[in-house]
Amino acid sequence: MKIKTSICSLLALGGCLYFTSCSDDLETGGAQNLSVASFYPTIVMEGTEVEVNGTALSRVTEVVFPGGITSTDITVVDDRILTVVAPAGVSDTEAPLIVRAEGEEAQSRQTIRQAQPAFAQYNYTDDEGAVTGTEMTIEGRDLLLVDAVTLAKDGESLVIPAIEMSRKTTDAIRILLPMDAPLGEGVSVTLTFKNGTTLELPAIEVIEGAGGGTWVESEVTLYEGEPVDIGNWGSMQIEASKLTGIKEGDIIRVYFTDAASGAQGSLKSTADGWPGLTPELEYFDLTADEIAAGYYMRTFTADMIAALGSNNLVISGHDYIVTKVSLFTQVWVEDGDTDLRDPITDQTIVLNDFEDDGSHNSSWDGSWTTGVVLEFPTEANGNIYCRLAETVAGDIWFVNCNHKDFGTISGIENYAFKFDLLIEEGVTGASAATMQIVLGDNWLWVGEGLLPETTNGKWITVTRNIADIKSELTGDLTIGSATNGLYGGNIPAGVCVDNLRLDPIE
Repeated sequence: MKIKTSICSLLALGGCLYFTSCSDDLETGGAQNLSVASFYPTIVMEGTEVEVNGTALSRVTEVVFPGGITSTDITVVDDRILTVVAPAGVSDTEAPLIVRAEGEEAQSRQTIRQAQPAFAQYNYTDDEGAVTGTEMTIEGRDLLLVDAVTLAKDGESLVIPAIEMSRKTTDAIRILLPMDAPLGEGVSVTLTFKNGTTLELPAIEVIEGAGGGTWVESEVTLYEGEPVDIGNWGSMQIEASKLTGIKEGDIIRVYFTDAASGAQGSLKSTADGWPGLTPELEYFDLTADEIAAGYYMRTFTADMIAALGSNNLVISGHDYIVTKVSLFTQVWVEDGDTDLRDPITDQTIVLNDFEDDGSHNSSWDGSWTTGVVLEFPTEANGNIYCRLAETVAGDIWFVNCNHKDFGTISGIENYAFKFDLLIEEGVTGASAATMQIVLGDNWLWVGEGLLPETTNGKWITVTRNIADIKSELTGDLTIGSATNGLYGGNIPAGVCVDNLRLDPIE
């Protein structure tokens, strides 16, 4: 509507005062011209379907593909959307898509062509090769229309449908090799496309893995730097190299501040014409809930991934400032190496965590040491934790709080002090941190080794029995609202902690 108002103003300024209003026919109605705004996919095979978006599409009687091949197998959804089935004989030379209605025609800015699928190579996440429970990538050309991958040997076969593929683009298909896949040398690999045609790939050797695993949600930071003022349809881009692992079901979260009423977001691709990842994502209103939360989220569908392709992701819109962009994705972790945190039970006494419970939140004071940079990220499930953002050399308060009265704990020697710890991948030197545990104003020196060198980017629970740290600390311990936390030095950035607590020793 802002665009329409702007057109009216320009007409008036240009002397066209005989226009007393701007009719809605500019946007809807019988005066609308035939046009093609976008379509998907941009490669076809005989019998596959193409969705076309535009205007006045309900009048279309035929669609012309490259090579002058015409299809009348059309289904009209509404005036703005139709689907058409690709005929045989479409040229593999790129050309616009043409729609025709009685007495008029329109062509697209995008181009379309016949797919020419081809295999290039296999890549594996395991150094040994195609190991069950690990991922295999099939690289090639024009693989977007693959509907299934079949593994077979000696009469045994296993079909992996497209919905179970962890990644599918024009250039690559990534699959998790199931634990019940056929094993040994000479396992055939067959691609089945949406129109039923198949492509045989080189045979592989499938090796039995050590065990199963599970998908674990992980937050991947795509951008965190200087705030980006989107302003009036400004934009920022996330490089394609950071998006190669996106799969169906992943969630993008765009954090923002200073959103004005009426602010709009936009998620687009740098493909020709910068189309929205879907028509609805070309621009969308930020809701009151999103503005209050300070972020908006969208879940990637297969169509969105295909529309993005190997292009950069464009974040645009108007009247808000982007502070961070994250991707919540599922990461395959083998059994025995998933989440190594101890549970919090009814007997657990949580001394420091980072959510509000009315009278307590260990993030309220930050660090009592001047100059320490702490962050309090939020996981997709809403859990908040503490992250050291910059390496420190001297002694600092890492975690500190005295907001809550814990009263008196009997038999403190029968308790263990615990905290959850995640050391981000690539961080070094954590084991050299010199640490002290502070419990009810009692300083429990541990020194080096309280933090391990690494947790391989996963959460674990660190446990120290009170009796092993300070044997003279026995009997009743009155904590009250005294200080609890962690104090230490030589702590590298990327160390994250949560849920400092006491648990009875079993």
